Amino acid sequence: MASILITGAAGSIGSALTPLLRTAGHRLRLLDLVRPPAAADEDDVLLASATDDGAMRDATRGADLVVHLASFPSERSWRDIVDVNVESTRVALDAAREAGAAILLASSVHAAGFVPSDEAGDGMPRARPDSYYGVSKVLAEALGDLYADRFGMRIVSARIMTFGDRPHTARARSTWLSPGDFARLVEASLTVPPGNHVVWGVSANARRTVDLAPGRAIGFDPQDDAEDHVDALAAELGLGSPDEIRPVGSDPIGGVFTTHPLGTPGP
Repeated sequence: MASILITGAAGSIGSALTPLLRTAGHRLRLLDLVRPPAAADEDDVLLASATDDGAMRDATRGADLVVHLASFPSERSWRDIVDVNVESTRVALDAAREAGAAILLASSVHAAGFVPSDEAGDGMPRARPDSYYGVSKVLAEALGDLYADRFGMRIVSARIMTFGDRPHTARARSTWLSPGDFARLVEASLTVPPGNHVVWGVSANARRTVDLAPGRAIGFDPQDDAEDHVDALAAELGLGSPDEIRPVGSDPIGGVFTTHPLGTPGP
């Protein structure tokens, strides 16, 4: 089994992912500013910033894969976005390069947030960020291109959509990414060839509007479907039937990020 470093391991994705990868037999190194709640005695826990070059070099030594999740997860001021999201990506790439490790970069749907949902299918649309947060993910993908082309690194840039235990919004009926499918994406990232592979971080939802082909090209075969939770979703939304859940139509795939005030924390 592999040795995997997860940055930002105390966040919601890291907390859900850690036990799944541990159960699969992988050796885990968990890095964050606080102890991750999902950490177990057998995990190697490191309390450090993902923007600290020295700490990241030490953390990455001997790793087969870096799963780089550390960042602000939503809109912030430009200065905060640059200092944390952009800088931590550069640091993670440098550390992975030194260690000879593959790296999975947590990009986001918000790197292409202004793409209309009904135009997002077939391949991978170009970057159309919807926020400073989205710009940081475009820059992460661009840094991935740079390091793959210059150093021959093995990189996956995953445009994560709506991560959660199950879909909780009408939009998530098409954009949901389950913890199990994210774990499958991590497994696929262990064996990618050189290059920066931009894929959608999304489950196999019947109502999805994006293309699974880029992910399947690297061995990512999602299994879960938001439709399995549609009755619970309708009840949560106070609707009488799943048929009342409004389809996304031509709405931008970035959702409320496209109208949230630029540089203001949230949404």
